[in-house]
Amino acid sequence: MLQAFRNHKRWLMFIAMVLIIPSFVVTGIYSYNRMTQADNSIAKVGDASITPEDFDRAKREQLERFRQQLGENFRANMLESPEAREAIVRALMDESAVTQTVAAEYVDVSEADAVNLIKNAAALQVDGKFSTELYERFLQSQGKSDAQFVAEIRRDLSKEVLLSGVAGTYPVPKALVRELHNVLTEEREVQTFIVNATDYLDTLVVKDEESKAYYDAHRDEFMAPEHVKIQYVEFSPENFRDQKPNPDEIKAYYEQNKNRWVVPEERRASHILIEFGDDKAAALKTAEKLLAEAKADPSKFAELAKANSADTGSANDGGDLSFFGRGLMVKPFEDAVYAAKKGDIVGPVESEFGYHIIYVTDIRPEHGKSFEEVKGEIEHEYVEQMAIREFSEKAEEFTNIVYEQPDSLEPAAERFGLKIETVDNVTREGVTDPELRPIITEHLVESLFGDESLKEKRNTSAIEVRSNVLVSARVLEHFPTAVRPYEDVKAQIVEKLKLERARELAKADGEKKLAEVRASKSLEGFAEPVRVSRQKTQGQPVELIDAEISYPADKLPAFVGTQVEGGAYIIAYVKDSKLVEPTEAQIRSLTSELAGIYGEADRIGYLDALKATLNARIENEAFVKGETQANEE
Repeated sequence: MLQAFRNHKRWLMFIAMVLIIPSFVVTGIYSYNRMTQADNSIAKVGDASITPEDFDRAKREQLERFRQQLGENFRANMLESPEAREAIVRALMDESAVTQTVAAEYVDVSEADAVNLIKNAAALQVDGKFSTELYERFLQSQGKSDAQFVAEIRRDLSKEVLLSGVAGTYPVPKALVRELHNVLTEEREVQTFIVNATDYLDTLVVKDEESKAYYDAHRDEFMAPEHVKIQYVEFSPENFRDQKPNPDEIKAYYEQNKNRWVVPEERRASHILIEFGDDKAAALKTAEKLLAEAKADPSKFAELAKANSADTGSANDGGDLSFFGRGLMVKPFEDAVYAAKKGDIVGPVESEFGYHIIYVTDIRPEHGKSFEEVKGEIEHEYVEQMAIREFSEKAEEFTNIVYEQPDSLEPAAERFGLKIETVDNVTREGVTDPELRPIITEHLVESLFGDESLKEKRNTSAIEVRSNVLVSARVLEHFPTAVRPYEDVKAQIVEKLKLERARELAKADGEKKLAEVRASKSLEGFAEPVRVSRQKTQGQPVELIDAEISYPADKLPAFVGTQVEGGAYIIAYVKDSKLVEPTEAQIRSLTSELAGIYGEADRIGYLDALKATLNARIENEAFVKGETQANEE
C-alpha cells in the first residue's frame, strides 16, 4: 500500500531529477547526419513520412535483436532480401498508423501504469526489488532521461491498449482451452534407461582413406568463406581525455551551482495503516484506539505496527519508512509528517490508502556538500566536456585525412596519436568476436567489401559506428571463397564419422534392449521414477518427452524408445497418465493466449483498415526492394 507507493515515487523522483549541467564549453554532442532532401519518403501514412533514416533505425534494432537471440548463428545480411526489407517498411507503416490513431482517439495510459511496468521489470530488480542503480545505468546506456523513457513506455502501452481491444477479444471455445491445458500439463510417471553414443567413441577407428574419401565427396562442407584482413583506426572523445582541469573554472562552477549539491531536509517516520474496508467509521475508531495506545507508550509503536498495519511492506520493520524528502509521499501523509516535531505521534491522517498513525522518529536537516566533496565529480565532467569539444573540432579533420590520403591510415594515426589495429577473418557477415562487433559494424563491412576498398585498397570513409565514435578501415589482404585444405579439417572429419557410427551403434543396441525389456518387463538398471509433462520436463530431451506423452494412455504401462540429439538412445518405462485439473488462473491465461493467436487475423485486418483510412502507400518501391539507395551521402 503506502510502502509500495513510496517506493514507486522514490525511484521516479530520483531518476526524474535530471540535472541540467551547464556546459563548460559546448552544449551538444558531436554527430554526423546525412544531408537529406526536403522529402525523401520511402512510404507515407497520412501526412507522416517514413524515411530511409527510419528504415535504417528499425533495421539496426531488428538486427541487434537477432544478434542477441542467435549468437554465433547471426549474420549481418539477414535482412538484405527484398522480402525482409519490405517487412520492415510494412511494420513501420503499421506503427505509424497505430500512433496516429492513438493520438486521434485520445487513447492514453497513465504515468503510474508505465512506472509500475518499469518497476516490475525483472532486469531492473535485485533480490526481487527494483534497483535505481540498475535503472540509472540502463537509462545512461540508452542515452535517455527517466521522463523520456516513461513517456516512451506510455506511448507503447497506449498502442497495446488499442490493438489488444481488437486481437484480445476473439471468442475461444472452453473445450479448446481445456484440451490445450491437458496437452501441456498431462503428467506421466516414467523411468529411463540410457544407451550413450559417447560410450562407443573410444572403440572406433576411422582410416585415413575413409576420411579422405569423405572430404572428396563433401568438399562443399569445408568451404572457407570469402574474407579480408583489415586495419582500422578508431577516433572518439576517448582520444582527448588527457585534458587538465582548470582549478579556477572548477571552483567558479561550484560557486555558481551550489544548489545542485544541496540535500533537502529529510524526515524519518514509521506508520500504522488501517484500511477503510467496508466500514470507514469502524476503521477510524480502530485508528483512534491505536493512536491512543501508541501515545501512551511510544516504545510499543513497532509492536503495534507489526500486529495491526495493513502496509505489510513496512509492518515487518515496525512500520519504519526510513528517510524521505518532500514529494515522495501522498500529500496528506507528507503534510502531517512535516508539520510534526521529532518524537511526535500524530493521526489519524486520512489518505487514499486509509487512516495512518504516524510516528516521526528523526529529522535530517537540509545541508550542502562542500567543494572538496564534489571536486572530483566536477573535474570528471570538465574532462568529459573538453574531450567532446576536442573531438567535435577535430572530427572533420580526421574525416578529411582518411579520405584525402586513401593509401594508408598512418597519417591519421600519427596526427591524432591513434593505434592502428589489425583484424583477420572479416567476412561479408561481419566478425564473430563480440568485442569487435560494435566497431566492425554492418556499415563498415559493406564499405570494406565495396570496390574502392576491395579492389583499389583505399581507406573507407570515416564511418560513425555509434554515437561519437568514427572508424576508418582498409583491406590488407582479400581471400576469395575456397575449399579448406584436407589436413586442416581432417580431425573434424574423423570426429564426425566416429559420432555417426557411434549413433548407429547406440541405436542398434538401444532397440535391442527395448525388445528385451518389453519381453521381460524388467526395470533393472532404470533410473528412479519421475513425473514429467510437456511443461515440466525434468531436464529430459524434447524428443523423449514427445515419445512418453504421445503414447496412448489406454495402453499404459508400456516401454517406449527414441534416439535424441547427441546420439543417445533412451528407453522409457511409462507407468501411468494423470490429468491435472486446471485452476481458474490457468484457464484465463490460456484463453488469453489463444485469443491472441486467433485474434491475429483480426489485428491484421484492423491495421489494414487503419492504413487504408490514412491512405498509406509506398513511395519508393526501388528502395524497398534494395535496388537503389535514397539519401546518398
